Parts: sequence; structure tokens; C-alpha cells
Amino acid sequence: MTLKNLLYFLLVIFLSGCTQAYNTTSSEHFDALDKRITLLEQNISQKLEKNDEDYKRLIESSLIQQSENYASSINELTTLVKSKKPAKVKQQPIIIQKKTTTSLKEKLIVGSVEKVHIYPSNIIMDARIDTGAETSSIDAREITRFERDGKKWVRFTLVDRKTNIPYVMERKVIRVVRISQSSLEKEYEKRVVVVLKITIGDKKELSEFTLTDREHMQFPMLIGRNALQDVIVVDVSGEYLAPLTIEKTKK
Repeated sequence: MTLKNLLYFLLVIFLSGCTQAYNTTSSEHFDALDKRITLLEQNISQKLEKNDEDYKRLIESSLIQQSENYASSINELTTLVKSKKPAKVKQQPIIIQKKTTTSLKEKLIVGSVEKVHIYPSNIIMDARIDTGAETSSIDAREITRFERDGKKWVRFTLVDRKTNIPYVMERKVIRVVRISQSSLEKEYEKRVVVVLKITIGDKKELSEFTLTDREHMQFPMLIGRNALQDVIVVDVSGEYLAPLTIEKTKK
């Protein structure tokens, strides 16, 4: 049913309820009424079309606004993510330094017996080079332990076997070791360990020595592996292969 027919239907119902005086309406009245109905229909159609256009523009405007808001949100999120991204740190190359060892040509070649100077004295001792011993040993007399500033020290005397001139030294005790001795009645001997500065050939070394009485032994000094490591090569077929290149110091 069209809008015009609906209006006619409503009008007929309205007119049917009126008094008998209007039951016979002239054709002029119907023509005028028809024009009014037509005009009313046109007005209603125009308003509906206008409303449709307004709604359409409203929806389009809303969609455009939502699209702009969405694009703005995407930009803000992108900026936020970039700001939170950790900065790249340029990694420095890791350089591994290899431990340098003395080449064979730079090492001092010694024989089975060598002359050794003990600093700061003028004493030069014949030393037996013993690769089987871990720690070096030196002939020391009158070994006396004492304390200095709460630290353990030791006083001892070195004797030059050629001149019998004694030299008294004092050194801090590094540690005390037990040395097994099959020739002694005891199973082991306690010895103090000190650090001495020595010279073999042209090599100056700080080395650990145990102090013990070697008066009745052939060699007053024994050089062990602790003094030989990395700087000395032993040629057991010879003796005195590394002559001293130092000057004697005054007593």
C-alpha cells in the first residue's frame, strides 16, 4: 500500500464517521482534497529524502572521524614502541691475550752445577741444579725465629765457604714445610721458607728457599724447579755453563 492510498484510506474512515450532511460530497471537493493529499505526499517524501541525506552525511562524517582517530592511535602506538625499543649497543671485540712464554732462545742454559750470587751479600755459592726438587734450599746456620710487628720472621747466617766470612740476614717467614728425611731419626724435618734474591748467569730471580744446615753436604745450595721454571734450561751433561755477569756488592 502506497502512501497516497494510505491517506485515502484514513480519509475515507474519517469521512465515514461524519454526519449525513457530508455523505454526498461534490467532485470539486474531492479534486481539492486530492491535490492536498498529493501535496502532502510530496512534502512527506521530500522530508524523508532530506532525512535520509542527513543520516547518510552523519554516518559518513562519523566513519571519517573514526578512521582519523584510528590512524592517530596507530601513530601513537608506533612512536611508543620505538621509544621502548632498546638502543643497539656496539659490542667491542673481545681480545683474548695469550700468555707469553719465554722462547727457548731467550732461556738461560745452565749445567748440573752453577755459581749463584745471593743478594745483597758478596757470597757466591756453588749450587746443585736439581730438577727433581720442588723448592730450592740453602745452607743456613743459627736459624732463629722471632716476631716483628705481629709477623713471623727468621734470622739466619750464611757462610762463605771459601773465606769463612759470615753474613747475617733477616727475612719474613713465608711458610713452614715438612721435608721427609730418611737419614734422620725423625720421619720429617720442619723448615721455614723465605724469599731470596739470587743471580744465576745473567738472570736475576726472586725465589723461595728452605733454610737448613748443609755444612756437611758438598753443595751449600740446591736449586729446585721453582727457580728454574720458564727462564732456565738444564743441560745435565755440563757444569758452570752460565758464568755470573754481576759485580760483587760491599758487605
